[in-house]
Amino acid sequence: MNNIQDSSNKSVTGKSSMAAKNKRNVKALATWTSAWLVSLALVAFGPKLLWNYDNVFTLCAIFVNLLMGYKMIVANKQHLIDLDELQQRIHFVAMAFSLGISMVFGAVFGLLEAVRLVEFAPNPSSVLFVMGISYSVAMAVAHRKYS
Repeated sequence: MNNIQDSSNKSVTGKSSMAAKNKRNVKALATWTSAWLVSLALVAFGPKLLWNYDNVFTLCAIFVNLLMGYKMIVANKQHLIDLDELQQRIHFVAMAFSLGISMVFGAVFGLLEAVRLVEFAPNPSSVLFVMGISYSVAMAVAHRKYS
């Protein structure tokens, strides 16, 4: 009887420990992603609005952005490592679709001006938008498929 209670407590403790770890990982990922986004905005708007295109400040902002990006990648990796196998599989499928869609879209989108289908220079941030949308849709589809 005690063995049954012990194994039951272990599974509850394991689930609660996994939930706590997941919460901590999501918080770290949100923190570093936010820091990266703020530092990216600083790189994008700081030279014009804050420091009149001074190269030293711009290079410092780029360095900070790269550092925040690195920390975001490490937090994302840790989050993925600590997920269970099913959650990892869902993310893996979503990432595969997002990578493929982003590559195909980015290649064609980058050529639109060169082949004179548009008058404007395509903005690389549009590829990030497509990547985010495709990842979100693929996550929803994969979650529905595997759950």
